[in-house]
Amino acid sequence: MAKPLPPPVVVITSEADAKSENNSEETAFHESTAVDILANGIRQTGSFNPLSMASLRTHAQDNLTVIPTDGNEENDLDQNQEDPGDIENQPQNDIARRKCLTEQTRMIGIGIFLMILLATCWVGVAHLLKSTYESNVHIRMLVRNSSSLGAGEQGSSATARAPTITSSSYDAPFFTTWFCTMCNSFFFPLYLGARISSRREPTTCKKILQGCVQGFREKGFTVVQFLGRCGLFCLLWVITNYMFIYSLRILDTTDVMALYSSNVSFVYLLSWVVLHEQFVGIRIVAVILCNTGIALLAYMDGASRTLTLGGVILASASAAGSAVYKVFFKKFIGEVTFGQLSLFFTLIGLFNAFLMWPLVVTLYFTHAETIFWNQLPWSLIGGAAFLSLVANLLGNFGILWTYELFLTLGVVLAVPASAAIDVQVYGVVFRGMKLAGVLLINIGFLLVLLPSNWPDYLSRLLRMRKRTYKNKKNGKDSEMDTCTGRRSRLRTPSGHVK
Repeated sequence: MAKPLPPPVVVITSEADAKSENNSEETAFHESTAVDILANGIRQTGSFNPLSMASLRTHAQDNLTVIPTDGNEENDLDQNQEDPGDIENQPQNDIARRKCLTEQTRMIGIGIFLMILLATCWVGVAHLLKSTYESNVHIRMLVRNSSSLGAGEQGSSATARAPTITSSSYDAPFFTTWFCTMCNSFFFPLYLGARISSRREPTTCKKILQGCVQGFREKGFTVVQFLGRCGLFCLLWVITNYMFIYSLRILDTTDVMALYSSNVSFVYLLSWVVLHEQFVGIRIVAVILCNTGIALLAYMDGASRTLTLGGVILASASAAGSAVYKVFFKKFIGEVTFGQLSLFFTLIGLFNAFLMWPLVVTLYFTHAETIFWNQLPWSLIGGAAFLSLVANLLGNFGILWTYELFLTLGVVLAVPASAAIDVQVYGVVFRGMKLAGVLLINIGFLLVLLPSNWPDYLSRLLRMRKRTYKNKKNGKDSEMDTCTGRRSRLRTPSGHVK
């Protein structure tokens, strides 16, 4: 037998109560939509963390409900009556919602802070590495400008300035890569220190290490297989970072950072091909925009400037190598804990320190790299290595405190920050193909971050706006009965209670 409907209830509310109730519904809708976008914004795209995390909506999904918005709301109010039990539980639901929104606000605030900190670290790394080539770049620009002079001045100017290019006391991109990669060895010691100092559970270094190793054994890895894959990923890491650092020798810092940020498009393409991820049309548009920006930067100095073209190729190859690292880590290593990830990074640093040093020595004695040990810029290299370690720690462990979207946005935020430094310090001018290329890559970066069901969010926002506009136009939201959608007889035409 069907359950009889409860009798209609006439609720008399004041005009202020009606407006506050309507505003609370709109606020709940907008907050739920914002949580959806934050949670689904970058799932399985190019983030720092190579892992595939579970749903990021850990605090919002279970407590927030999306209020449906239709064009026929008045009919829905006539047909659907409120259950008295729901009215009794309304205070508890409001308390849970407030707690949930407070937690979300805290995570968003921490996310904005970490995003700014991460962007600052990346800008610091790039410009400190660029400073090691500052004298070379300045002299090379003088030689380039002298080539545009007349025939009489050209010979004397080039003769006077060209020999000073080789007088730099430091020109060693591979040594810089080797030194910065060694800092990855601190990942696991820092993780151990954080776990031991925490008061949540008593543990020891031996237990933590055994747990990490046992996790890899459960995946079916033998010692030889695991160390072999660590060695391959170490080689890929070194090559990728070497191309990034070497491209700073040729291009401006902002150009290199913009080209490197295009790795999100490569991550999506590889995830689609290798990991069989979902096909999203808007992300294909983002890939096209990123590739167009790369092409514009490649020919920003003209087709005859092979040096610029080579720098763009190196920076783009660095972005592609970063994408290969992230996607194949997920394919061959799979889901790991933070302890296993820290151990993996530490092994990469140790493999780099003990296996790559013969190449450093070979490049030094063959004069392929210029190093004067008594004039080595330790402050620049050490600062870049420290900031690189901090950036990688925040990128991989930041999801403990905030949404992963903010960590990824730190990369694109670093591009305009670096551009401001280039303009103020180095006098770089962004115009023409150079400006268009940087903007297209950033737009493509942001489009990749859109969730796969972004049209649904857009349509819901448009319906919400249409409903708000309709209520304001009619002016009946405070005069309508909350249950029947009709004007109460106990109210005057002005909305006051008789």
